[in-house]
Amino acid sequence: MDPVSAPLRIGVAGLGAVAQSVHLPLIQRRWDLFELAAVADLSPSLLAQVGTQFGVPDVHRYGSLGEMLAQESLDGVVLLTSGSHGAAALEAIEAGVAVFCEKPLAFSLGEIDALRKAEAEQGRPMLLLGYMKEYDPATRALKACMPAPEDIRYVNVEVLHPSGESQLAYANLRPPAGDIPGEVLEPLLAADQRCLDAALGADAPAQLRKLYANVVLGSLIHDIALLRSLFGPVRTVDAAHYWAQQDNPGSLEISGTIGEGARVHLNWHFLADYPAYRETLTMHHTRGSAELGFTVPYLLNAPTTLRLTEKAGDGESRRTLREVTEAFELELAAFHALVRDGVPAPTGIAEGYADVQVGQLIARALARSLGTTINGEASEL
Repeated sequence: MDPVSAPLRIGVAGLGAVAQSVHLPLIQRRWDLFELAAVADLSPSLLAQVGTQFGVPDVHRYGSLGEMLAQESLDGVVLLTSGSHGAAALEAIEAGVAVFCEKPLAFSLGEIDALRKAEAEQGRPMLLLGYMKEYDPATRALKACMPAPEDIRYVNVEVLHPSGESQLAYANLRPPAGDIPGEVLEPLLAADQRCLDAALGADAPAQLRKLYANVVLGSLIHDIALLRSLFGPVRTVDAAHYWAQQDNPGSLEISGTIGEGARVHLNWHFLADYPAYRETLTMHHTRGSAELGFTVPYLLNAPTTLRLTEKAGDGESRRTLREVTEAFELELAAFHALVRDGVPAPTGIAEGYADVQVGQLIARALARSLGTTINGEASEL
């Protein structure tokens, strides 16, 4: 086979829920673009089970990303591990291997600065940040018919987030392993805490650290990226409120400005027993409205709905657009284009930096509302 058209040899690090339900099935579906060459996971049992399920021989299964990079000749790696991905992405880029990176890119801006330097030394784009909503056909359709920035008046994002178990019950995933050796896991957890120290200060309360890492960067970062893609970066964060703490992690409301001064609100609610995940972005402008309605993130080929409302003569025009093309699949195709042809991703290291900056602005506003102070990078923005 012509090397230019040959599938990319890729390795997948992290074999949990998103790997099993989304990325590994899609990598197999896109046999024309990818060869699943190797897998890695800290859990020996999960590594064995998922490796067997997806046909990866024992000799190409590894207990760490580092081992996989050292032993395999790879065109790219897909990072699906938990926590910050800054150190893992840096390890891959320094090894000359391109990175598809799930959120969050990093907990601290310092980690991203190191990635930017490493990518510059490689002399080519090396990282695609996995924000699938930017690739969604409905998002692209809205972007193609956006009003002038000065005509946008208000944007609202609402996320209703049931428990992860209920979201993924349909997928019949492997149960959590629980057999990661302590001497392997503890240094990684300690490294994540040091990155949170850099972002928020060593004295930041545990509650705020969890909200920043798990909710703001672990979930809302998708919406921060979506807003940036459609309207430009969130410019200011004026206020943030946190309540319903008894339903850990509870509810967040964030308000600020975006684009040419439009007001923006983000509302995120963990509702463990809510019937289904629901996410809605609504925009009002001087001539009408637009609404994106997203469904369960891990349910492949479930279409996002775009509803457009506009003035039509003396009346009202309403249009609905839906398409079953899978956003995660388009995202993987974009990674192929980055590696094979050097096509920069819509969201790379620079955009990831901007999104984490917004996350830190939210953390700073949350600290004010909780009556506490933070140091670190967030205090300097």
